[in-house]
Amino acid sequence: MNESSSDRATLQKQQEQQLCEILRCTQSTLTIQHLVVTVLVLSVFVLTKSYYNHWRRKLAKCTVFVIGAGPTGLTAALIASKSKHVKRLTVFEELDRTSLLAKEYQVAFSQKTREFLISFGVDFDSLEGVLQDNIFHIRVGVYLEHVLNMLNKTPAALTVKYGTKFTKDHVVTEVEKCTGRKVVIAADGSNGQAARLLGLSDEFLNTSCNAYGAVASLERSQQNLEPRAERRIHGVHFDLSAYGIDQEQDYVEGTTGFSLKLFGTSRERHLSLVLPISDGSLVRRMRLVLDRSDTDVLVLVEGQAARCSNFNTGLDINMAIAGLSPLRSVIKKMACAFTDVDVTDAMAIAMRHSHSLCKRYVRDGLQQDMLRVPG
Repeated sequence: MNESSSDRATLQKQQEQQLCEILRCTQSTLTIQHLVVTVLVLSVFVLTKSYYNHWRRKLAKCTVFVIGAGPTGLTAALIASKSKHVKRLTVFEELDRTSLLAKEYQVAFSQKTREFLISFGVDFDSLEGVLQDNIFHIRVGVYLEHVLNMLNKTPAALTVKYGTKFTKDHVVTEVEKCTGRKVVIAADGSNGQAARLLGLSDEFLNTSCNAYGAVASLERSQQNLEPRAERRIHGVHFDLSAYGIDQEQDYVEGTTGFSLKLFGTSRERHLSLVLPISDGSLVRRMRLVLDRSDTDVLVLVEGQAARCSNFNTGLDINMAIAGLSPLRSVIKKMACAFTDVDVTDAMAIAMRHSHSLCKRYVRDGLQQDMLRVPG
């Protein structure tokens, strides 16, 4: 009797142990299954989000407005037209097409600038100009016509509004009423008002290149508009003793006297004169401030509207074109912007580049454009 009770107790204990083991195995299996399901769900979420973000970035579009159809404005339009993130491109120009292309002044592209423009399809071999010392001199109207012809072939929806001065009404009717992300490029020159109309401060930061410059112009109506190569002459002396200035003074160590440059077309010749000693402000750049009031609009200021020197060296276009180098990246980042932080990042790219460009010009620009022998 006692043995039978002991056997039953042992059997019951064994059954309980087996049941506990089964329960533990079941719990382990359920835990593993839950873990696998969780991993699968997270993987599907990550893959779906990555796939969604990929296509959102790929299909993201923005509208670009360019104010001013000068060489900087049309080059900016050309760069924007090459971006797959631009759905519509509008250019405002105060002059009519005939007057725009009839502009007679000359621009000179450095080798670095030409390489940059060639990457966007500009064919300098087909343009009438003069190449000397790796600088290509061309009448601005010829370059503008070439870029306009390229823009007319672009797949982007393009509108060029000739004879249209950008006013406050255009800010309301064109920019603000346009839906989606927008990039506005103000390239209306040093006296332009577009940046102010768009809400940016027109305050400039002035920087000295330790030089004084002046420019004079001579128009010879009997001459044609043939582009001419520039000429540089260094060590020019003037008898300024009557004004109490010692003409024998070495203005900069290793450099004596003025540097003189002749440039322009046969009809319009310009003379720039630089004395490499001064503490006056020569270069100015616009003080850009992040404006978070409308995160759907990004305003960029380019060309002489953003940065310029107080006299013409004949090579100013190169600094303007250099300012456009991050434009495609800024447009892409703006079109794909998902948060206000992304919009701020797009603006920060342009600000950092503008600051770096001006800093390099203050350090090397005048030496390259005026004080050194080109080549």
